[in-house]
Amino acid sequence: MKKVFIAMAMALPFLSFSQQCVVKDCDDMTDKCTYYPRHNMILANDEKTKGFTLDARIVEKAGQLSVADIMVLSVNIGSCNENDKLILMLSDSTKLSLTSWNKFNCEGNAWFSLRESDINRLGSNKIIKAYFQNGRSYDSFTKEITGEDQNYFVKLIADCRENKFTVLPK
Repeated sequence: MKKVFIAMAMALPFLSFSQQCVVKDCDDMTDKCTYYPRHNMILANDEKTKGFTLDARIVEKAGQLSVADIMVLSVNIGSCNENDKLILMLSDSTKLSLTSWNKFNCEGNAWFSLRESDINRLGSNKIIKAYFQNGRSYDSFTKEITGEDQNYFVKLIADCRENKFTVLPK
């Protein structure tokens, strides 16, 4: 099941039709709209058997979009998750260290809240390297980030601040 999720997540960038990093999807029956990143960042070993995804949760408050949390889905980094750690090495030579807040689960999910200062740092610095540690088994995985993925949060946060998004076609 996790391999299917990773394959689906890898295909998301190809489904996009615009330059914006944020997608707005509205349900015309409930008038509820959700915002989410056009794609997530996939960090895996060469064999694609171990790794994790970084996915931002976007919220709208008073008409303004903002990144609120980071969700990690880990594959083969321990079996069940709790008290996980995420460390992001930034281009200004600092590290952003986060601890998951969600409860014990065996689905590979870990949620990390972001403070305003964290969002500002992610919005102005590339990510050079990412480290994820399972807080239950202490298994870990580190991956250097290359190419456009280094700017994942910089672009996403800029689009949120400017309220730029692509409306999903019905």
